[in-house]
Amino acid sequence: MIRHLCCFALGACLAAGAAQAEPFAAARARGELVVGVPYLAPPPVAGAKIRTPDGLDAGMADRLGQSLGLPVRLARVPPEQAAAALAAGEVDLALADGAAGQPASVAVQPTGYASRPKAVIRSDTRLRNPADARGRSVCMAEAATASKALAESWGAVVRTYRVPSDALVAVREGSCDIGLVDDAVWDPLMRFPEWKKFSSTLAADGARQERVWLLPAGDPDSRGWLGQEMRAWERASAWKAMAAKWARDVAFDVYLDQEVPDCHG
Repeated sequence: MIRHLCCFALGACLAAGAAQAEPFAAARARGELVVGVPYLAPPPVAGAKIRTPDGLDAGMADRLGQSLGLPVRLARVPPEQAAAALAAGEVDLALADGAAGQPASVAVQPTGYASRPKAVIRSDTRLRNPADARGRSVCMAEAATASKALAESWGAVVRTYRVPSDALVAVREGSCDIGLVDDAVWDPLMRFPEWKKFSSTLAADGARQERVWLLPAGDPDSRGWLGQEMRAWERASAWKAMAAKWARDVAFDVYLDQEVPDCHG
């Protein structure tokens, strides 16, 4: 009798293990993790240099793919289209700023990464508060929608560029008064000696937004794995490392892009 009970218990455990799906099973079957992002810069024209995209979305997707052992493909998925894209299997998961407006079919996994726009200004200017930006030119990447909205609320003259390095070159060359980047990447960027005279900024303004993952609510295995992965990233200081890499890459982009010496020496 005891032997039969043991065999039954073992069989039940094996059956439960077999029934438990792998996280992101569709991606594994496809051989590729497809990640939706709110903005995807158009590809550069033939012969143009590859430039670092705005934000950490690409770095986050690549790191997740490495953890899963899968190559990554990015697809443009505005947050309001995420539910449909997930339901259709067009993407395995998507990134968004917050979960507002998502239906019950979409699960939300916080990343732990939150930021708000921060100004990059020449240190010899008198610009110190958001009110000082009224009528001034404020530049940012096209993808930086929060930065654009904030600059518009200041009454600034908004100019957008395909990538952040283009906006920062405009600041360095004097054709733009203020550049906006995420505050999480501002500090590592300003640690480079060549950015010292551009390390003035404005008083903090605007809401801090957390980046979140969106995935199908009907896939608890993937969500459970993703939650564990985000906690592992936090323990490993992954955000600090990704922000530092972004700042290093963009600083190099600007170095290559800048056509004239810094304005005013």
